[in-house]
Amino acid sequence: MGNDLDRVKQMLNSEKKELLEVETRLSEADGLGESLKDSISELSIYDNHPADVATELYERSKDLGLLETTRKQIAQIDEALDAIREGNYGLCRNCGITISQKRLLALPQALLCIQCKREQEERDVNDRPIEEESLAPAFMRTFLDETDNVGFDGEDAWEAVARYGTSSYIEKD
Repeated sequence: MGNDLDRVKQMLNSEKKELLEVETRLSEADGLGESLKDSISELSIYDNHPADVATELYERSKDLGLLETTRKQIAQIDEALDAIREGNYGLCRNCGITISQKRLLALPQALLCIQCKREQEERDVNDRPIEEESLAPAFMRTFLDETDNVGFDGEDAWEAVARYGTSSYIEKD
């Protein structure tokens, strides 16, 4: 892998250079280091329409997300370059098997074999907040007619609103 290793190293350094330029543009040009009020060049944001400020806030949060993703990609590249220097590049960090040559050429910052990466992604997808267990099923937790509750619950609220009509069309004889 000697010749390919030089090629991979060159690809990683090239990608890192591009990402560092993106990081610089995002952090400097868009004013992400200053307050929202200062970045939109207004003396006061109170006299603006809320939608104008919301648009600026949306764009700013999008740029912050892009900046965070860029920094994560740079960190992955640095890890791959460290692995090359340490002499263990091409070995899966999880199970230790050799990562396929095709995978490394297609994704040079890959530190996991395909199987371990799939398992990691499955864990990440299924890693939901514990609070969601108490929220399921949605809205049904307030339908308490089956219990000893005598208060005005979600089902009673639905029935009160439904008296004025719903989007369901029922043909009457």
